[in-house]
Amino acid sequence: MYDFIIVGARCAGAATAYFLGQKGYRTLLIDRYAVPGPTLSTHILGETGIYERLGIARKMETSGIPALTRMRIDLEGRLFESDICVTPRAMGVRRELLDRWLLDAACGLPEVNVRLSTQVIDLLEGEDGVCGVRCKLSDGSVEMYKARAVIGADGRHSSVARRVGAETAMASDERHLGVYYAYVLHADPLPIPAVEWYWSETDIVLCNPIDGGRHCIAVMLPQETFRSWSGDPASKFVERLSHIRTLGPRLRYARLQGSVRGVETLRSYVRKPYGPGWVLVGDAGAHLHPVSGVGIDNAVCSAEMLAEELDAYMRGERTWTEAMSAYAQRRDERIVPQYEACLKTLARAGQPIPEAHWPTLDVLCTFPGLVKELGGRAERIYTLLTEENES
Repeated sequence: MYDFIIVGARCAGAATAYFLGQKGYRTLLIDRYAVPGPTLSTHILGETGIYERLGIARKMETSGIPALTRMRIDLEGRLFESDICVTPRAMGVRRELLDRWLLDAACGLPEVNVRLSTQVIDLLEGEDGVCGVRCKLSDGSVEMYKARAVIGADGRHSSVARRVGAETAMASDERHLGVYYAYVLHADPLPIPAVEWYWSETDIVLCNPIDGGRHCIAVMLPQETFRSWSGDPASKFVERLSHIRTLGPRLRYARLQGSVRGVETLRSYVRKPYGPGWVLVGDAGAHLHPVSGVGIDNAVCSAEMLAEELDAYMRGERTWTEAMSAYAQRRDERIVPQYEACLKTLARAGQPIPEAHWPTLDVLCTFPGLVKELGGRAERIYTLLTEENES
């Protein structure tokens, strides 16, 4: 008998296990993988303090991952760049590293038992709701484990969410671009490491340095274009990057490391994250298109929120419904505005800039006096843009 069973041991599940184990709760962490490997992800971390609290900040700082302090936005060859204003620094972390660090941190706690190569095949039901799981082990045998609650941290295709019939509060796949991404070796770095964003009329390209001199590059493109790449995604990927005037020359000596991975169909959603004996965290409960760049931070931050509310429940300070309602509210205060902003960004991807506007934009970008004037009127311009956007 455990206090909690967590299904899914990637960033959301491992972080939840760590926070619960720190509070002294007997926790079983289950995943069907044998070791965490690559997966579709933003690869961007923007939060800072939470990784200290998870005990992995030192590993991040000594891994050779550069701190990203600049945001560089290319609009069809017109460049805008400045210090990142929402965080002191961002970092690009491969998921096979991040998930391993978080899993090791959870494994280091005596209260956490980890079972890998173990597939959950069913949920156990009791009088008060979900009370455990039935699992198939790597040798084919089946075992059952019970707990006070089962936590679904098993991603976009969550079997826990499906089995409990989790209600979807909001969802959209309108204008959702397919995503191809790859790790690239020997790309020429920028003088100051930056998160790089390339707008074009048809797609979005994201690029940022990660560990080992690599860059993680993602191409987000309409689904019909995604399908046209399926026969040879690697050559199409390289060809697309070579046509970006401000990026292509930096890739003269670059080569792909490993395969180009992709997902054609993506959906953004926010689910009601709890019910009798079960609760969802990470992408199982809410998923935003990778264009938002906040998936990893949302997963680990919502894991901490969940652990705090589960602690209040276990201490008798709140009923299950009160605690989980508080968790849902805290999570939604963070994620729902991001969900709305994500859909607006995707909508902009399908809005071409009128050809008549390009000469004016060129003038604004190339005349120093006008750039200075823009700075002096920045607040007025920002207010005008946000008001038009809201209307």
